[in-house]
Amino acid sequence: MSEGKEYRGVEYRLLPGTRARARKLAGIAGACRFVWNYFLAQNKEEYKRAKESDGKKPSISFFSLGKQFTQLRKEIDWLSEYSFIVVRYALKYQADAWQGFFKGVRKHPRFHSKYGKHPSFTIPENIKIRDGRLFIPKVGWMQIRRKGGNPNLDGRPVKATVKKVGRQWRASIIYEIDTQERIENGVAVGIDLNTYNVACTHSTGEQEMLPIPKLTLKEIRIRRYQRKLARQQKGSQRRRVTKRKIARWKRKQKNCRKNVAHHHSRALANRAETLVREDLNIKGMSKSAKGTVDNPGTNVEAKAGLNRVIQNSAWGRFNQYCDYKFRKVIEVDAKYTSQMCNKCGHICKDNRKTQSQFTCMACGHTDHADLNASANILASGIGAAGRGEAFPLGTSMSRQIDLNIA
Repeated sequence: MSEGKEYRGVEYRLLPGTRARARKLAGIAGACRFVWNYFLAQNKEEYKRAKESDGKKPSISFFSLGKQFTQLRKEIDWLSEYSFIVVRYALKYQADAWQGFFKGVRKHPRFHSKYGKHPSFTIPENIKIRDGRLFIPKVGWMQIRRKGGNPNLDGRPVKATVKKVGRQWRASIIYEIDTQERIENGVAVGIDLNTYNVACTHSTGEQEMLPIPKLTLKEIRIRRYQRKLARQQKGSQRRRVTKRKIARWKRKQKNCRKNVAHHHSRALANRAETLVREDLNIKGMSKSAKGTVDNPGTNVEAKAGLNRVIQNSAWGRFNQYCDYKFRKVIEVDAKYTSQMCNKCGHICKDNRKTQSQFTCMACGHTDHADLNASANILASGIGAAGRGEAFPLGTSMSRQIDLNIA
């Protein structure tokens, strides 16, 4: 692999040390929220006027917002108590949000609530880390901790984001490191993502099932606290305590999903050079089935249950980790991968007797349905059909099906 640079993020526990210093962190996050909301209100009015007059989109950039912020900082005295570059960088996110909205790839930017998302701010440059401490501009040095230490000791810190999660402060630091060598052994692995496992077929002939934990206990705890929350009076102290408990258990869920995704993706990347997977629209698959008042959805409860299971499986996170751990990732068409026999190429929906059992109606081949699907995905990606016939690399699954049937 050619010499170059890449970036890795590491999350630490940030220890303010005193309540006064913790309040300073909250003050910086509050200043960023104030600046975001101030300029969002201003930009929304500008966008509304432009839309009503000539229909042209206003020019909203980080440069223009930064100039306006410089003037605002002179008018509002208390903003000067906080770092200029840190508070101004909140407008970088807003400029990116507006550009994404104008391109149609993001929703309209929203106001930030004091009680909504996690209070946060970003230090965009001059990151100082020394003796296990991080320097916060206009606050001072604060201790950072991470179990296992820093995995990127030779990396250069280029950006840090500080946020409050529950009652704890966290620092996510981006390091610039030398491009890591990926394994290069000519082995490919095809994977079939399922709700409770990842079925894998290696080009060496080996097959395996990587389990995905159900997290049932955590889900039961969350639902119990949510029922309790519904009975409590809004604004009460007990309601706030219950909300913190729900957030705590949801964080545990998230950490478990991240841990499983990291372990499985690393285990596969250590043994194969190429990953072949289905091109799935995960967001569409987990979309709500409620519909609208005029056009209500069907099987809403069943679909909601399926959505929970898909989200619990963390397919998107797993794919994201695989993207940077593998040397090469190939996506293939998902059509008929679960219905086609990997031995003879016969396609029939009756081949799949149950959720787990696959029996070919033509040749009688029997296999676990998920392992059979992963073998088909691998064959599609490396350009070989189930019967051993070679096709050009990247041939679509639909093309392979036509050739197999003919």
